Amino acid sequence: MSAPPLRILMLIPHLGVGGAQGAFLRLTRYLAARAQVTVAVMQGDVSEVTDLPVFRLDEGGGSKVRRWWRMLRRLRSLKRQHDVTISFLSGMNLLNALTGQQARTIISERGSKRHDIGMSKLQRLIWTRLLDPLTYWRSGQVVAASEGLAHEIVTANPWAAGKVISIEGTVKAAALVDAGDFPVEPEIEEMIEFETIVTFGRLHVQKGYEFLIRAFACALSSRPMARLLLIGEGPERERLQELAVELGLRVGTNACEADVIFIGVKSDPVRYARIGRFFAFPSLYEGLPNALIEAIAAGVPVLASDCPWGPRSILSGCSLGYNKELSLPTRLAHGLLMPLPDDPNALTIWADELEQALERSEPRVSKQNRLEAIERYDISQTGPRWLHLAMETSERSNHAGRASQP
Repeated sequence: MSAPPLRILMLIPHLGVGGAQGAFLRLTRYLAARAQVTVAVMQGDVSEVTDLPVFRLDEGGGSKVRRWWRMLRRLRSLKRQHDVTISFLSGMNLLNALTGQQARTIISERGSKRHDIGMSKLQRLIWTRLLDPLTYWRSGQVVAASEGLAHEIVTANPWAAGKVISIEGTVKAAALVDAGDFPVEPEIEEMIEFETIVTFGRLHVQKGYEFLIRAFACALSSRPMARLLLIGEGPERERLQELAVELGLRVGTNACEADVIFIGVKSDPVRYARIGRFFAFPSLYEGLPNALIEAIAAGVPVLASDCPWGPRSILSGCSLGYNKELSLPTRLAHGLLMPLPDDPNALTIWADELEQALERSEPRVSKQNRLEAIERYDISQTGPRWLHLAMETSERSNHAGRASQP
C-alpha cells in the first residue's frame, strides 16, 4: 500500500507583484505536482492559484491585535491538517513560527533587514534583535534566498547556524532565455537605434534608481544619443520623474522626444533587455535579484552594484564569496560588478562606466551560454531540494512524535 501524499501548507502575506511572490508561485506549482499543497495568504487577490485550495487568514475587521489573534487561531488549525508548513516573508514567517509545530515549520527569508534602508532604526532593532531570533528559535528550518543572506542570518544569530541553509532560485531558465527574444512594442523596438540603458524592477528606494538617473544625467552630456528605459511601477515613480526634470532631462514615453522613458509594468520584462546596449542594476540591497538573472538570460552586458546579497555570486557564477575584499569596478564572468550607490566615489565611477558601455555595442551571448549561466537557479535544480527538505522535515517530525510516545 503506497504512502499517502505529503501534505504541504504554503504561506505568504499576499500574492501581489514581486520577486518573492513569483518565486513562491513557481515553487508552489512545482511542489503541487508532487505533493498535496494548500495555499494560505493573509489577504488580497488569490486568482493566481485557483487550481489549488486557498485560504485567506485575515477575513473580517477589528483592531490589528484582534486580526493577528484571529489569524493565529486559523493558521494553527490549518497546520494541524498538514505535515509541513513553508512560509515566505517576515510577517508570515513570524505567524508561522508562533502557531506551533516547530519541527514541521519551515520559514524562508527573502531579503536583508540589516541593509534595508526603508526600515527605521527602531523597526530594524525590533526585527533583528527580537522578532527574527524568536522566529528562528520557533522554526525547524530557515531557508535563505541566497548564500549571502544565509551568511547575514548566521552572523547575527550564530546559535541558529544548524537550522540555516540557502536554496537559490526558482526560475524557469529555458523559458526565460526564450522570452529574451520575444517581440516588444514598435515604439520601444525603435530605441535599439539609440544608445539605450535598460533596467526593470519595482520603482522603490531599494533599487537605487535615483542614483542611476543622476549617473545617467552625467553620462548624457557626452553621449547625447543615450536613453534610459525604466520598466516597472512603484511608490517612487513620481519622485523619480520629478528628479529627472530637475536634472534637466526630458521625461516621456518616446525616445525621439525624451531622455528618460517610463513605460510601467510589462509582462516578460526580460524581452526588453535586448533593446539596450546594457542592463543597469544599481540596487542598494537584495535577497536574490531575479531581475539580474533575467538580464543574464537576455544575453546583454550587465553593470550591477555589489550589493548585499546576490550580484557578486550571480555575476561570478557562484565562484566569488562575500569574504573577499574587491577593488571595484571589477569584471566577472557575467558582467561588471560596480560600487554601491552610497560609496563616496560611486557617482563618478558609474558615470564613467556608463559612458564607456554606451560607446560599445557588444553582441549578445549565445542562447546556450545564457542557459548555462542561469541553469543553477532553475526550478528543476532547486525544486527537488525544497521537496527533499519538506519530506525530511515531515519524517523527522513523525519520528520524534513516535519516540515521545510511551
